[in-house]
Amino acid sequence: MSNLEDVFGVSGKQVESYVEREHVDDRFKDALRTDKQIIVFGASKQGKTALVKKYIDYDKNILISLSPKTTLKDIYQSILRKSDITLKTSYTEGTGDSTKIKARASIQGAVAMILKGKIDVGIDKSTEKQVEDKYQEIEFNLELPDDVADLIHRVGNKKIVILENFHYLPEDLQRSFAFDLRTFQDLKVRFVILGVWKEANRLNQYNGELQDRIVEVPVEPWEDTDFRRIADKGSNLLNITFSSFILQECIENAFNSVGVFQELLKVTCQEHGLIRSENQTKLLSDEEAFERAIDQKTEEYSGRHLRNLEAIASCTGSSIPKDGPLPYFLHYYIVMHILKLGFDGINGGVTKEALMLGIREIHHRREDLKGSLLTNALKSLTAAQSTKGICPPVIAYDSNSRLLKVIDSTFYFFLKNANLEQVKDEIVCPLDGMDG
Repeated sequence: MSNLEDVFGVSGKQVESYVEREHVDDRFKDALRTDKQIIVFGASKQGKTALVKKYIDYDKNILISLSPKTTLKDIYQSILRKSDITLKTSYTEGTGDSTKIKARASIQGAVAMILKGKIDVGIDKSTEKQVEDKYQEIEFNLELPDDVADLIHRVGNKKIVILENFHYLPEDLQRSFAFDLRTFQDLKVRFVILGVWKEANRLNQYNGELQDRIVEVPVEPWEDTDFRRIADKGSNLLNITFSSFILQECIENAFNSVGVFQELLKVTCQEHGLIRSENQTKLLSDEEAFERAIDQKTEEYSGRHLRNLEAIASCTGSSIPKDGPLPYFLHYYIVMHILKLGFDGINGGVTKEALMLGIREIHHRREDLKGSLLTNALKSLTAAQSTKGICPPVIAYDSNSRLLKVIDSTFYFFLKNANLEQVKDEIVCPLDGMDG
């Protein structure tokens, strides 16, 4: 008997309704057979973790979940620690203030303790023996991937390093890691990197030498047929049938997001009173129950996205001067234009030129507004959202296609179902209460 929570929904564990997609799963399996680094990317809640967990045992490999505060040294320290390498990170020789200073020394220059075996140690004059571990001490630099790789190989570690939430790292650290990844590739240390972004070749753009050394696996797009296979697989496990109307509505309201689709199926089941598999086949056809599911998910997503939009709109990027012209407040105007466009207007992305035209219509300094100012504001969106604690980001600008895109799939659901006029009224205009 299956529980609903195990079959449908977004979960930290693999749901039982997972379906394989040939163009995605086969590409990932083929990549695992090579020695190349693997990049899995796509919008949030599009099945990146589910894909990797399907084919890599997280418990038998090295998982590192990144955050906006993670540094490269944090990553490498975690890799070594999870490879059972002990690090000596402080120094004790000397007395007084000098000892305190050395104890706070950076882990950049450190000593690794590599277990070499066991030795017998006598206890006093008795014949009893005590067995202790014997270590080899190796000095190394934690900032050098060569040194890190050498230690990994010394302990015979062949585990795959899984970096989740790579998009949390600031762009400068992503760029630095792209160069380190080239070294790790040559030294046979394997990484699988998961990130929330839409464009291909992210790491190749940072380091062209990664060309032919990495395999990219995009998890999008999801097709209607994929969603129907998910519903069929889960329905068989729960012994239920979705009416054709409800299933089609779930597909249309998912906006190509498998995470949203899974959640709609789960909440629709809950609204029909289903919590585990039925003894007899049950038809789920109550349209009011489905509407309640839509309302529930709209309320859940609206609270978060309203806070996100308020935070993005408040990213002025500069202080308000007492004299002189007002700042451009472009992040505020970007947010307001997105809300004006709604789902239909931003679905698939909006060009910088179209955005410029829309903002100029209402901007308080429309005569001075230049394209370069908007470009800079768009390029800073991801960093601004990270600064405000919005992780993963909701929207991002793709410099290659020159499109502003939605990369949080739940944001589409919010734009389609929330009252956007009310949302606009909630966003504080930075000009309110100011003269001129």
